[in-house]
This record gives sequence, C-alpha cells and structure tokens, in this order.
Amino acid sequence: MSEPLPVSTRRPVPDHMFNGRLKGSYLLDLEVVGVDEVAPHVRLITMASSDLLGFEYTPGQDLLLEFPEGDRALRRRYTIRRSNPAEGTADFEIEIHDGGGPATRWAAKAELGEHLKAIGPRGRISLRPTATSHLFVVDDSAMPAAFVLLEALPPDTPAAALLVTSHGAKSRPAPTGASATSLVWLDQAEMIERLSDLHPAAGTAAYLFGERHLVSTAEELLVAGGFDRDAMASKAYWRRDQPNASHGEPSFN
Repeated sequence: MSEPLPVSTRRPVPDHMFNGRLKGSYLLDLEVVGVDEVAPHVRLITMASSDLLGFEYTPGQDLLLEFPEGDRALRRRYTIRRSNPAEGTADFEIEIHDGGGPATRWAAKAELGEHLKAIGPRGRISLRPTATSHLFVVDDSAMPAAFVLLEALPPDTPAAALLVTSHGAKSRPAPTGASATSLVWLDQAEMIERLSDLHPAAGTAAYLFGERHLVSTAEELLVAGGFDRDAMASKAYWRRDQPNASHGEPSFN
C-alpha cells in the first residue's frame, strides 16, 4: 500500500493581522536545507517546509522573512528566485556586504537546520503582458527579481537588462533560458550615460528596481527620452541613507 502524499501545513494570514492587507498570503515556517556561495557577495539560501508544498506565486513575488536581531525579529522582503512546489523548497539570493542589516548578518553565517518564519507570497511586480519588448534597470539588490522575470518571458521576446553593480561584469549567475535578452553590466555613472541616450521603441515596458535614488534617476532619464510613465513599473528596494522600516521596505520620510 502506497504512502499518502505529503500535505501542506501552511496557514492563511488571519484577517486581523496587518489590517487585512495580506489577504491571500500565508504564515510559513521554513528550514535552511542548502547554503551555496554563488558569488563572493551572494549566498544562495535554500529553504524547505511542508508549508511550501504546492505553493503558488507569480514570478517576481517575494516572501517577508523574519530575521533575528537581538531579542526581536526584523522583517525583510526577498524575491523567490526559484522553487520546487513538489518538494516544498524555495531559493533566495541574499547580498553579503559590509554594514549590512539583519538579513545580511544572518545569511553570512546561516547554517543547515536553522529556521525562519515568513509570510507570502507578497508583491505586485509582474510582467506587462501587452509589451512587445522589455527593459530592466536594476542594482544588485533587485537582480534576483529581474532574472526571475526575464526567465518568465516567452521565448524570443526582446529584452534588455542594465545591471548596475560595483562588482564588475558577470559577477553573479545570469538568468537561464533568456536567449533574446541583452545583459549589460555597468556602474551607476555608465547607467546614467546609457539612459541619457536611450529612446526605447514603442511597446516597450520598463522595470526599474533597486536603491531609491537609482530608481528615481532612471525614471526621470527615461521620461526625458520620451518614455511613457504608464509603461514603467518602479520600485525602491532600499535607501542609501537609512535602513528599511520594520515592514521590510524603505521608509517614506
């Protein structure tokens, strides 16, 4: 007699939490089952849980992870880089850098068997289905989201990604299966120069993710070049001048 298939144990976020804003998300208990240094500044953390069995999400969505910080926990959002719903696993790429926050400090020392609480799926980032081509402008913090979206594009869809980094060209594993994508590794000064001369074709959707000032600069340069703001999806992942708030996103003041 065959054994019964494992069943998900995830619980919906109760309506009284977060004033009902996270309807459709779940409370998750995750365990570290893999740690891989995919680049000197990036650790790939694989989490597993019965909560992730059959877990459905849209490419580009994230989990709100709770990281230990002294006697409390701070929440930070990380894009689901890839997952295996049949096995109940999900991968996350976390930046390792000097002066980092609770997620960086945790990831730098993460070991197999450690547990984190999480909430998800979260986020409204998604591909524009009517676009005929796609432009991404992202920094290191947003490359996982950009790579997930690039991998989700239909084959042979034209796309370009400006990858703003101080770590140099090909400094982390690139997206797979995005054969029609042009990847350009550059620093912020080169990004400004390139966007100043860029005039995207009609039907192009732009996705601007990363540090708040970088995102606003890229947006203004594209608008100055004739790009329609309605064809842009902009999201600040962090602010250079202060840490993210407890909800995992940049402060607004």
